[in-house]
Formats: sequence, C-alpha cells, structure tokens
Amino acid sequence: MVYFAHCVFRKSLKKNFKTYILGIFLLCLCASTSNAQVNIEQYRTSNGVSGNIGLSLGGASGNSDFFTGGGAANVTIAKPTYTVLLLGDGLLGFREGETFSNQGLAHVRYTWTKPPRFQPEAFTQADYARPRELTFRYLLGSGIRTLLFEDKTFTLTLGNGFMFEHERLNVLLGDPHPARTSVIRANNYANIQIRKKATITITAYYQFIPNNTKDFRLLLNTQIASRVAGPLQQVTTIRYRRDSRPPLTVKKNDFTIGTSFALSFGDKKKKTEDTSKK
Repeated sequence: MVYFAHCVFRKSLKKNFKTYILGIFLLCLCASTSNAQVNIEQYRTSNGVSGNIGLSLGGASGNSDFFTGGGAANVTIAKPTYTVLLLGDGLLGFREGETFSNQGLAHVRYTWTKPPRFQPEAFTQADYARPRELTFRYLLGSGIRTLLFEDKTFTLTLGNGFMFEHERLNVLLGDPHPARTSVIRANNYANIQIRKKATITITAYYQFIPNNTKDFRLLLNTQIASRVAGPLQQVTTIRYRRDSRPPLTVKKNDFTIGTSFALSFGDKKKKTEDTSKK
C-alpha cells in the first residue's frame, strides 16, 4: 500500500508542482521547533487547496522569567479521489536563559477519498521532543479511515492500521529503557468534530505493540477554533498523553494547554450531504 501511495503521489506531484512546493515551504517554515501526534481530522476539507498559518507567543518577567514561542503551518490539497495533508508544528521555550521546551513535528498523509466510507491512507512523520528526552522519532504507516457519519455540523470517524516506529532517546546510564527502539505498533484513533459557532475537534489515539499490549501510548487532543475576524482564528488546544513505558526521567502522564492565533486560507467548506446514508 505504501509503495502504491508513493507512485500515486509522484504522479500527482507532476500535475500540481507549484501547489506542493507552496505546501512544503509553509510546512518547513514552522516545523523547525510539538507534540508527537497530529489532530488529523481538523485539517480535512472537501475540495481545493486550503490551510492555516499560526503563531503563539508567551512569557513573563518578575517572579517568573520565561519566554515561549511556537509556529504551525498546514496545507490540505483535496481532489475528487484523494487528499494530501502537509503540516508542521513547533514550540521553543526559554527560562532564565536556558531552554526548557524544544519540540517539533512534520507530518505528511495521503488518503484515497473515492471510497466514501472506507478510505485507505498512508502517512509518514518525523518529530522530536526534548522534554520527553526524544531526540528523533520516525513513523511510516498505513491503514483505513472509516467515515461513520458526516453532515453540516457533525463528523464521526475511526482509523485503524499499523505503523513502523523508530525512536532515539537520551537516557541515563543504567536506565533499562533502550536508547534506540524500532517496533511495529497498532495505530487506532477516533475523532469527533462539531462545527457550529466554534469548531471543536476531539481526537483520541491508542497505539500499542501487538505482541506486548502493556507497551502502549494513549493520546487525547482537543482543539477549539473560533473566528475572530475575517480569516483570523483564535485556537485553544488541550493535549493529554500517557506513555506506559517511558525512560526513567520522563513521567508517564503529560498534560498541556495553550492558545494561539492562526490565519486560514482557501476553500474549507465541508460536504453538505449526509454520507452516512451512502
């Protein structure tokens, strides 16, 4: 499946070269410095080229001195038979002159949308997260996205598949956790999106090693996006992550909340028909 996706992607690249170059440029612009999982469904559209460019800044001076800055960019290329997602996300933080947060992510996903309900997809991802001692992580996977229900205001989808995961970590001497791992994980997700005055997107991931189910990751990602004026949006993101077997210096549970502003572009209209009746 991954080889077939590669061939189709190369063919579509020749036809849409300028569009892809724009997408990759925006991706690289903000991917240099996020959490290791992507809230994929919030970026899906029905047709055309669309995306967002976001920026977040924060800090304090006095009793607490710190600065945080982050950027994100995504481009969605939606055609009648396929969708390509390109995105990057990053965060950099300093406290008293030293880095306390440094993480980045880049993700590419290809989905065949011609089957209206069961949609094959393939993806690849690279990321790092210094707070979790993750110096490099690479994913390559494929699976099936199942569209259970969709109308003007509500979408429910499930995803099931497998992925190859390679990680390099900075572990202490004597830590039983290996500094490098290469495993196959089952990758399952469920997504709910509600589109009214604000767009609420909730995605839950459950990733485990099939022959060792005690080694798992649970990730919950909630995003609330509301329009401020024109293409300007205010975005609040809440993330929870549980890793059953992290390195000794990393906690099993991780919770973050943040807000940012983003500029959207392109046609982001969703399909209006109820695809659950197809």
